[in-house]
Amino acid sequence: MLTMTNLKIFFVCIGVAFLLSGNVQANSAEELFDLGYEAFMKRDYAGAERYWKRAGTLDHVRAQNGLGIMYRDGDLGEPRAEDAAIWFTKSANNGYAFAMFNLGMLYKNGEISQSSDIVGYRWLLLANIINFDENAKFQANLLSQRMDQKSIMIAREQAQLWVDDFFYGVLSEK
Repeated sequence: MLTMTNLKIFFVCIGVAFLLSGNVQANSAEELFDLGYEAFMKRDYAGAERYWKRAGTLDHVRAQNGLGIMYRDGDLGEPRAEDAAIWFTKSANNGYAFAMFNLGMLYKNGEISQSSDIVGYRWLLLANIINFDENAKFQANLLSQRMDQKSIMIAREQAQLWVDDFFYGVLSEK
């Protein structure tokens, strides 16, 4: 017969067994990121991917950027620039300047199927604006040397629209 005392003992035993098994679930995106970072530093890229995907779905920008880096660099096998662009875009759209730079470089270097100098310039410009990143400014200037003035203006307008939406929640009507 189950008594309240027996039930309490049962749940305590289950809880202790769970803790001892090392399967404690992370409670936040930051904890998931940290677990992924530990795995990454041990070169357990599959483990890092598993934790960072979970954190990335919770909009953790560093996890999203980390996934992009692993896919770009081929840490899980062959480089996967298209997958890298997906995660860099998520992180960049959440305001993470390092992802903006990484995404801009994918576009600048023509590493993805939909490469565009305008889009690459926009992300590099935003990385510079958000983080005062001199390397992003340098890369944007290099990229602008192969662009015409109209394309540069389009990229600048797109960057301004992004800033207006991200910081002020207002899309300009142009």
